[in-house]
Amino acid sequence: MLQQPVATLGRGHNVILLDKLGDPDARLWYATAAVENGWSRNVLAHHIETKLHERSGKAITNFQATLPSSGSDLAQQSFKTPTSSTSWP
Repeated sequence: MLQQPVATLGRGHNVILLDKLGDPDARLWYATAAVENGWSRNVLAHHIETKLHERSGKAITNFQATLPSSGSDLAQQSFKTPTSSTSWP
């Protein structure tokens, strides 16, 4: 059983999440990203202020117009911020 990301963050991180975000889904997204990327409180606050969650995966492409649907979905996913760490061989 894994702990929720907020449980692994320090008190200062949780205070920032509660003070700056009203949406529980956004809080969870930022908490998960902070744990996975090892963000400090200042980095977490910066990403919240610059609305990283809203900008994540929003690159403008022509994939849907030029690729078959299965390929365009995969290509679009490649531009999204990873939600879990991956290791390269």
